[in-house]
Amino acid sequence: MYVKDRLPLPINTNPALVFVEDDDVMKNQPKNRRQLVRSTNLLVSALRFLKSLDSEILEPEIFHLSPAKTDTMKYRRVMKMMPTAVATYASYLYKAFPLDMSQYPSLFRTTRIPKKGMDKLSKGGKDVTHIAVMRNGNVYAVEVLDDDGNILPVSVIMGSLEYILADPTPPAKDPIGVMTTENRDKWAAIREHLVTSSLRNQKSFDTIDSSLFVLSLDEEELGEADPLRVTRQYLHSDGTNRWFDKSFNIIVTKDGWAGLTFEHAWGDGVAVMRFFNDINKDTLANKWSNEVTPRRAPIHPIRLPFEIDEKGSQGISDASKRYKAQISELQISPFLLERFGKKACKGWGISPDSLMQLGFQLAYHRLTSKTVTTYESCSTSAFRHGRTEAIRPATALTKEISTLLSKPDWKNNKGQLKELIKKCSEKHGQLTKDAAMGQGFDRHLFAMKNIALAKNSSLPDIYNDEAYAMINYNILSTSTLSSPAVRVGAFGPVVRDGLGIAYQIWDTGLGCITTTYKGQADGDAFAQNCTEAFSDIETALKAN
Repeated sequence: MYVKDRLPLPINTNPALVFVEDDDVMKNQPKNRRQLVRSTNLLVSALRFLKSLDSEILEPEIFHLSPAKTDTMKYRRVMKMMPTAVATYASYLYKAFPLDMSQYPSLFRTTRIPKKGMDKLSKGGKDVTHIAVMRNGNVYAVEVLDDDGNILPVSVIMGSLEYILADPTPPAKDPIGVMTTENRDKWAAIREHLVTSSLRNQKSFDTIDSSLFVLSLDEEELGEADPLRVTRQYLHSDGTNRWFDKSFNIIVTKDGWAGLTFEHAWGDGVAVMRFFNDINKDTLANKWSNEVTPRRAPIHPIRLPFEIDEKGSQGISDASKRYKAQISELQISPFLLERFGKKACKGWGISPDSLMQLGFQLAYHRLTSKTVTTYESCSTSAFRHGRTEAIRPATALTKEISTLLSKPDWKNNKGQLKELIKKCSEKHGQLTKDAAMGQGFDRHLFAMKNIALAKNSSLPDIYNDEAYAMINYNILSTSTLSSPAVRVGAFGPVVRDGLGIAYQIWDTGLGCITTTYKGQADGDAFAQNCTEAFSDIETALKAN
C-alpha cells in the first residue's frame, strides 16, 4: 500500500514524535554541550536496543489482560524459566498474550528506495557498523560498532559527534536530503540520474541506505515548549537536514530537544513506540555521556561526497520550492485541557479512548453540522505479521449525542446524555475489540480488491459504490499517542480537506495536535470547539 503511493513522504505518511524534555541535559549542561550530550545518550540507548534485538534478548511485546497480575517481575521470572517451545502457551494461561514483533528488525538498516511506479524497501546486513549523521545538509558516515558488533565506548561515539559539530564545512549547496521530500517518481528519476552519472554518488547512496539509522543534528534552538514550533521542526522542517526515506531519523536541536520521524512502509506505530519508550527510559536512567569527556575516534567520521550536476541541482531546487509551498499551506492547531483525564473516566465508567473520539465528533459536528468518515488506527499485532485495522468511531450513537449536545437546551437532558455516552463507550469498546481481533472490514475489502486487480478480474460492484468511496475518504484521521515519553506527536491530513488528529489523554489532562491545509479545513476553529466539546461532555458526565 505505502510503496505504491507516489505522494511525498513528509506530512503525508511520515509521522513525528517528540521526547519529553531531559531536564538534566537542558538545564544542567552548558549550552554548548546540550546537543552533544543528548545526541550521544540517545544514540547509545538506540544501539543498546539494537543489540538486544539482534541477540534475541529483547523482552517480548505482551498484551496484559490483567496488568496488575502479569506485568510484574514474578511473571517475567516464570517466563524466563519456560522452554521456548511452550513459553507462549504458558503466557496464555496467565492471560498475557505475546504480540507479533516481526516488524522490529526493520527498525534498523532499512531504507525506502524511490522507484518509478513503486518503491522498494532495502535492508542492510547485520555486518553494518555505521550510522548516517546529517548536519547543515551534509551527510557523514559514523562508525558506532566495532568489527565484532560491539558498541564503541561512549567517549569515542561522543568524540565522533563532537567532530561533526565542530566541522567548519558550510551548509550543503545542494542538500540532497531535500529530494526525499519530493514526489516519489520525480525523486526516483533524479536519484537514478545521479547514480548512473557518478560512482561516488552510488557509494554515498549505498552508505546511507545500509546505515543503521539517521541522526539529524539541527542548528535550530526551540527554547520553551511552544507546540507549534516544536511540531513543525519534527514533522517537516525545511527538509535540508532529513533523510525521510530512512526507517527513522533521530533529530536533536542545538538546545537539546529530541524526537524522531519515521517512514511508514516498513512498519507501524507499535514497533516505533516500543523503541521510543525504551530508549527514553534507558537514556534518562543511565545518562550515558552527561559526565563523559569526548575522545577522538580511531576512524574519523567521513563526509559523504555527492557530485551534483546541473540536472541534479535543478531537481533539488524544484523539490525545495515545492516543499516550501506545501509546508506553508499546513496549519497546526494545538488543543490542551488540563482538568480531567483517565482518572475521571474510570470514575465515570467509560473508556478514555471513547471519550476522546466522542469529543472529536462533537467538535466537528458543531463546526460543520456534519458527521463525516473517521479513521482510527488499531494494531493487529495479535496476529502473525499483523499490521493495522481501522476502527470506525463515527457511529449512530456519536451522531445522536453530538446532535443533542448541539441543541441550546441540552443541559435539560444531562441524565439522558450520560446514559448515551456510556452506551457509546461500550460500542466503541466493541469496535476496538473487533478491529484488534481481525473482525474489521476495511483491510478485508482492501485485500480482496487488490487480489481482483492482480488477477485482472472485474471488480465487484461494491468497489464502484458511492458508499465505498466515501468510507475511504477519511476527513478525520486520528491516532492516539498513549505514552508518558511523548511530549508532542503529529501527522498530516490524509485528504486535502481533512484533519490529522494526534491525541493523548493523561491521568488529569487531554489534548491533541490537529493538522489541516489552509483554506481546506479550519484547524484552529476545530481546536477551539474541542475545548468547549470536552467541557460539555464533562458536565454531562457529572450529572447525578
